[in-house]
Amino acid sequence: MAHGYGKTALVTGASSGIGRELAAIFAEHGYNLVVVARNEAALQALAEELYDAFGTTVTVLPKDLSKASAPQQIFKALQADGIHIDVLINNAGFGAFRGFADTPLSRVTGMIGVNVAALTELCHLFAGPMIEHREGRILNVASVAAFNPTPNAAVYGATKAFVLSLSEALSEELQPYNITVTALCPGLTETGFSREATGKTGANPAVPGFMMLNARQVAKEGFDALHAGDVIRINGLAYQLGVEWLRYTPRAVARTVGAMFGKQLEDGF
Repeated sequence: MAHGYGKTALVTGASSGIGRELAAIFAEHGYNLVVVARNEAALQALAEELYDAFGTTVTVLPKDLSKASAPQQIFKALQADGIHIDVLINNAGFGAFRGFADTPLSRVTGMIGVNVAALTELCHLFAGPMIEHREGRILNVASVAAFNPTPNAAVYGATKAFVLSLSEALSEELQPYNITVTALCPGLTETGFSREATGKTGANPAVPGFMMLNARQVAKEGFDALHAGDVIRINGLAYQLGVEWLRYTPRAVARTVGAMFGKQLEDGF
């Protein structure tokens, strides 16, 4: 069944991984798309693929969300073209799995810029027109890292905790305007994220196979959760049980376990 006939979804980080899968699923369900990422060639290839498969109108906006001006540029470009965004999908983000002091400061500030500042600004910019229309949906891709401090990925986990908290708060604030806000919280997923976060390729034997999620399935669950109006969706039974365990675990123990797991992830996943 087509959810999005005549509607438009904006997907950041759409050139690969979960973002690319989200774009494809929204196209399958009748949405037109605005796709945002740094890699223009990958976005153009995606636009052609989705048009050929589904007849989807895809607007390509190559932008680097680590640049402070990018969110305003995206918003103004769409306003100028008369494109109203019915669904905002904040998927763009990156991490670093290494000690805080060993992580270059430029990467730390870049993570905060993309994962927190750009996401927050896009929410603010596009919430205004949604409020005027008395309708809209926002999907923010957080992480299971949002539920616990993440030593050896300290800034990444902190940014995702921000995303989760912001999403929960906005879900309450925007509910009177018929706007839903959903935080999607995947665990380790088979994308290019590990290579970007660790600089290493190949599977890490220390990471059990059952902990690896499929990007297409994560995206499908995100699509379903968004349209069901869910505020939080945790992907994968192992991660759902892990988050539940954290509710009853002393924080000192949770930090210690998190540090051990984070240290293993320095070798990729």
